[in-house]
Amino acid sequence: MWTLRPALAAPLWIVAMVAMRSLLLLCAAVAGVQSFSSPPSSLPHHVLSRVQSPRLPPPPTGRSTGIACLRMGPGGDNEREGGAPDAGGKFRRQFLRDALLLGACGCGACLLPEQADALAQITAPPKEAIDAFDKPRDQFLDASFACGMYSGMGDYEQEAAPRKARLFATLLAALPRSDAVVAEVGIGSFPNARFLSQKGAPSNMDIVGVDPNDSMSPYALENARRAKLTQKGGKGGPNTLRIVHGVSEALPLGDASCDAVICSLTLCSVIDPERSVAEVKRVLKPGGKFLFWEHVLSETDAGMAKRQVALTPSQVKRADGCHLDRRTGEVIKAAGFSRVDIDSFDLLDQGFLNPTVAGIATL
Repeated sequence: MWTLRPALAAPLWIVAMVAMRSLLLLCAAVAGVQSFSSPPSSLPHHVLSRVQSPRLPPPPTGRSTGIACLRMGPGGDNEREGGAPDAGGKFRRQFLRDALLLGACGCGACLLPEQADALAQITAPPKEAIDAFDKPRDQFLDASFACGMYSGMGDYEQEAAPRKARLFATLLAALPRSDAVVAEVGIGSFPNARFLSQKGAPSNMDIVGVDPNDSMSPYALENARRAKLTQKGGKGGPNTLRIVHGVSEALPLGDASCDAVICSLTLCSVIDPERSVAEVKRVLKPGGKFLFWEHVLSETDAGMAKRQVALTPSQVKRADGCHLDRRTGEVIKAAGFSRVDIDSFDLLDQGFLNPTVAGIATL
């Protein structure tokens, strides 16, 4: 173990700052002029589960698999804010601006959206729970997976949007009108940001996103920015958004600290669904709400259910733990909530993700 002498510490700190700035500027320059034509090395598990053969779908024009990742619309076109097609210039310019800011100040705080005061305290889960459930991850695969979730789920989210909007409206109406604490477990790229910012949302929400994939954070922040969720003048006021590392079986939140918890396409891939739902109950305040939206084993199509069961072992291996054969609705109903309002239905064009359960459980 060794330490730097005080006389050398400051010069080396300055050198490190300059090096970081130079690296970010180089990354931004590459992102501004280069796009890749090859597909990401791993597609999101929800995209993979819709592929009926081992052959992966061709990448949409303009998809970036490295430094910058463009969100894809349902038709495969790059999307800018508002859903209109764009050649990717706006996203790359935003990336360049953010890189320049970070390179100039060296702290990263310039990239954070304007925030209200945080209300919920982030806590350290028990070590034994972390050891059991927060497994080591491959950073390269995580980065590719995060890019795929951000860019490849447009068609799914478009079909789900009407039902999601109604479900989230019900949740928002039940929350305190100000200072509600909302945790989203498995926040991913945060496609639900727009539903939390819709009409009727409370003001000054403290939103905590929990995810084991640290590469999701920049995409989640971008979706929050698009939804104006954390900006002054946005719907509901300047909410707080914090994204923290964690797993559903060991949430980094205190007992009875949340007014609502959200799980959306999350419980399919957790190690222990029952423990995960128990953790949701632990962090909810009395009377708190648990909004869930999960793909499940088909209960209406025996042939599909048989294929889901057969494909699940390979799906788990290649798709970050995703199970096609879970009965998540039964897990939630058996968890001991005082009330469970649940709806089972089938989407139309999402393959093995068509069978869905969604609803709100009340502690």
